[in-house]
Amino acid sequence: NGGELLQTLTGHTGYVYSVAYNTDGSYLASGSADNTIKIWDMSNGGELLQTLTGHTEWIVSVVYNTDGTQLASGSADNT
Repeated sequence: NGGELLQTLTGHTGYVYSVAYNTDGSYLASGSADNTIKIWDMSNGGELLQTLTGHTEWIVSVVYNTDGTQLASGSADNT
C-alpha cells in the first residue's frame, strides 16, 4: 500500500510500546503502559478478543513463538 493508515485499534488507556502479529497475521498482540496486553482478531476487523492482566508495570515487549501458538511478554516489573 502507499503508506496510508489502514486501521486504528482503540482500547488501551496508556501508550502502546509493542505490537506483534502471529505467524499467519490473524491475531495482533499489543502491550501498553496500562499494564495490559490486548489480543485483537485481525481476520474479523480488529475485534478485541481478550485483555491479559497480571503485570504490575508497563509492557515493554510482546512476541509470538514461531508457530504463533504462544505469546511471551516482558515488562518494566522485571518479569
